[in-house]
Amino acid sequence: MNTSSDTAVHTLDTEDVTPQLNNAAVGAAFIESYSSLRDISTLHQQSNINLQDLEKCGGLSSEEVLKRLMIHGKNILTPPPQKPEWKRFLEQFTNLFLLLLVASGVLSLIASLVLGDITSLYLAVVLFVVVFLTALLQFHEEGQANKVMESFSKLLATSCVAFRDGHQKTVNVEELVPGDVVLIKNGDKVPADMVLLLCRGLKVECSSLTGESEPISCTDKPSSNGTRLFECRNVVFSGSLCFDGMAVALVLSTGDHTAIGTIAKLASETKRRTSVLQNEVRNFVKLVAFIALTLATSSFVISIFVQDAKTVDQIFALFVNGFLTILVANVPQGLPSTVISLLSLAARRMALQSVMVKRIDCVETLGSCSIICSDKTGTLTKNEMTVTDIWYNQRVVRRHRREAESLFSQEPQALLYRCGVLCNKAVPCDEHQLSNREDSIRDIQLSRISNLSRLSWRSTVRNSILSHDEVSMLPKFSGNPSDVAILSHCNTIISVQRMRKEFPILFEVPFNSSNKWSLVITRTKATLEDGQAEFEVMMKGAPEVILDRCSTYASTKGASHKTEITEAFHLEFMEAYEKFASQGRRVLALCSKTFHAPVGTEFQTEDSAYNFPTTDLNFIGLVAIMDPPRDNVPDAVSKCLSAGVKVFMVTGDHPFTARAIAKDIGLLKNDHNILLLEGEATPETDWEACSGAVIHGSRIDDLTEAQWRTILAKEGGVCFCRTTPAHKLMIVEKCQTLMGQIVAVTGDGVNDAPALKQADIGVAMGLNGSAVAQDAADILLMDDNFASIVAGIEEGRIIFDNIKKTIAYTMAHIFPQILSALIALLLRLPAGLTPMQVLTIDLGTELGPAISLAYEKAESDIMKRKPRNPVHDRLVSPNLLFYSYITSGFMISIGCMAAYTITYAQNGLWLSDFFAMSGTGGSSFSLGASDPVTVKRTGRTYSPSEQQEIFSQGTAAFYIALTVAQFFHIWACKTRISSLFVHGFGNKLTFYGVLVGLILVVFFSYVPGVQNFVGSAQVGWVPWVCGPVAGCFLFLYNELVKVYIRSQIGKKPSCMFKMVSW
Repeated sequence: MNTSSDTAVHTLDTEDVTPQLNNAAVGAAFIESYSSLRDISTLHQQSNINLQDLEKCGGLSSEEVLKRLMIHGKNILTPPPQKPEWKRFLEQFTNLFLLLLVASGVLSLIASLVLGDITSLYLAVVLFVVVFLTALLQFHEEGQANKVMESFSKLLATSCVAFRDGHQKTVNVEELVPGDVVLIKNGDKVPADMVLLLCRGLKVECSSLTGESEPISCTDKPSSNGTRLFECRNVVFSGSLCFDGMAVALVLSTGDHTAIGTIAKLASETKRRTSVLQNEVRNFVKLVAFIALTLATSSFVISIFVQDAKTVDQIFALFVNGFLTILVANVPQGLPSTVISLLSLAARRMALQSVMVKRIDCVETLGSCSIICSDKTGTLTKNEMTVTDIWYNQRVVRRHRREAESLFSQEPQALLYRCGVLCNKAVPCDEHQLSNREDSIRDIQLSRISNLSRLSWRSTVRNSILSHDEVSMLPKFSGNPSDVAILSHCNTIISVQRMRKEFPILFEVPFNSSNKWSLVITRTKATLEDGQAEFEVMMKGAPEVILDRCSTYASTKGASHKTEITEAFHLEFMEAYEKFASQGRRVLALCSKTFHAPVGTEFQTEDSAYNFPTTDLNFIGLVAIMDPPRDNVPDAVSKCLSAGVKVFMVTGDHPFTARAIAKDIGLLKNDHNILLLEGEATPETDWEACSGAVIHGSRIDDLTEAQWRTILAKEGGVCFCRTTPAHKLMIVEKCQTLMGQIVAVTGDGVNDAPALKQADIGVAMGLNGSAVAQDAADILLMDDNFASIVAGIEEGRIIFDNIKKTIAYTMAHIFPQILSALIALLLRLPAGLTPMQVLTIDLGTELGPAISLAYEKAESDIMKRKPRNPVHDRLVSPNLLFYSYITSGFMISIGCMAAYTITYAQNGLWLSDFFAMSGTGGSSFSLGASDPVTVKRTGRTYSPSEQQEIFSQGTAAFYIALTVAQFFHIWACKTRISSLFVHGFGNKLTFYGVLVGLILVVFFSYVPGVQNFVGSAQVGWVPWVCGPVAGCFLFLYNELVKVYIRSQIGKKPSCMFKMVSW
């Protein structure tokens, strides 16, 4: 034992602790946990522990508290470091898309300064504005989630009762220091890591640390040497909730030095994984950048020889008109802001389904997940212990109010309800407690409103106000969960308050782990003579213990409704008990007995000598209790399985409980085909043949890589029981490294934080989650409901499809835009588009239709597909690039070139005329034409102003044909498999987007002044025919391809299928 001076503080032994989540890092026990009360008093002399009366300890002096505050700091967790706003804003400019645009803008600016070209200056300014606005949009969207997170800080207590200066004082928990003596009682949150000096029936729930949802019975007896920290029953941890009893405890560690602080630090050191969408976009940008630079450079070099440019001015002019134009044409300037808008809208829709997204790029990742590692308590279940069955009078009664009411007149059930109400330490919540609970839930739900667009504001408010049913579901009682469950059930049949008022408790013996029962004595209404009174003793506890104390059982037969217990009754009792236990129910038994004693008798239990009966009792019945599955979870699990998403239950509960819940929700379906790894011995079972598995935490560390692969490959459900935080982290890592899966993990406790960060998508509970878990997660469930995750998966799949459709639509204009520059550089024809027209397409006419795809409903097979494999099924696949660049781009280009050629022909110019033209070829017909040009075929001479006018008409024709063809193309991109005529035209925003686009086309092409800015001129009917014709052919092609794709579903993919499907 350490015998250092009192001023030394005995905290976690962390000499060899490394920042890894293992049992050693958070499991080193306190010296005090092994020490006797006298030894603890010696170690902490300045705490003034009163060994004779621990409820009258002197505690630390105020001066000593100030000294220790200076040494140890406040009792708070150090918040994770936050990036300054300015740094977060500057990081937006590291996006490769934006870097390409910045480079183009800089080069355009240099060109305008060298050549004095005002158009290049306009181009540079527009590019810089686009970059700034896109970065600002990304910065704004990231900031919304940070604002919501400010509303979550519910884990730690705010005040407590401490002994200081010889008195009890209510102090702020932030001011607690090691050595403080604290009083904790039922309903309190433990403010620090403490060793118990005095314990009177204290029970604590510390699932946020251990994952164990059952309340733990504590003791003030020293733990054995070598006992792990979380197994020491004389130590309680910061953040735990006291369910029953009271205790006097000595503070051992505070703030970051507590167990919760150690795990929080480990979580903060876990590097957050890059999202799937981030990787996809990064690869896409690299590909686009490579294509853009390669094509621009090669075209520029070739054009020098084709145009026979010799002077620096000529070469620089080709650089501006060639290299820069092709570079800008290759970069989809509007795509970054479009994708951000799509993700933001999806995040807002998910918020309406109680899924709050902290990072918008994680919206799509959730749709890609192939495995969900879910908690049981509170996520799959209601986190509300409920009476499910009652066994009495040799029959089982399911928990149905109508049936219970009809049977209440029978004596056995009336006795059962009376015993359930009186032998019960749960108490009604007062109005202030209920009001606080309702307000806290409302605050959390309403915190979303300020972060949603006006489009969804009304529906969000509507969904954020608690309904009458939701308020009625709030717990009306507080105390031990089992007691609360029984009392809540009884309260549906009888008045708890009236019953307790009629039969006041005269004496009680609390439950303890050695007796395994609790007991109360009350007085009946019977009137006796000779100073005697009739009393009734009621007992509740472990079924086998209670039955051993009984000689009769309550029934509708026999004298006084009592029947002698027989061997047959024993067998029926065991059958019911084992059946409930196998179903994962917690089972309690009730019994009672009336007896006579003098009025005013003081009942006692000194030296185990009871002056009241504790044997030959009358057995009443069994009560089966469980935390039932949420009503919509079975459907959600079924939906996951049909979508190819595996669900793994990871819980700290007993295998029986986990297995029962898994069967109830449809995760495990065949009892005879489940791999059970619970004991030390490995079952002689064909692992491959088993459809599901139940794995005890004690077996996880010993699994080989081959066994892991077999378990994780199970098509049925897998339950991991009695797991530690290290096990949960290991399960996530194995799914990722061995199986290459996209893993979503749910968690609410501090112990879940490392796994939440390691996962591809961390999902924390918004209502009951710890602040540490919420900070580590990517997504918060505002209703703590598993079904909301499934809704999020569907939304993620929809947004992946819609982003893919947006890219297919947006990238289709790149080939025509490149073609418009190449014909000038390589064929010496007038350019088809000006750089400003290119920007008005990317940032104007196409934005509305592209963003409208965010509102496109899902195709019918969205939740019947297997999860996509990011390695093979990429966001931007070769097939998609082929479709956008070649197929659709080529068809649209035909329409553009037709309009371009006809427009020049209407002005007396054939394309062949430009090859034989005197002067400098195609460069003459441009906005910068300065010399007359004569056409040899006709002998006509065109003045510079005529050249500029004809050039502007040609670009206008090319521009209108391209944009109008895209307005037809958008309808083909609304589905990937289904026919548009089956899918429907319900998305009205596409109509509005096309209408706005048409208005912009007319504005840029026909409004005087604006024409000069973009390089356009009045043009006739030609492009308004060529564009729609090209668009209609493209739409017809897509409909035929979709017919072929649907015909190939379920067959082995052919080469043709692989080529045309995207």
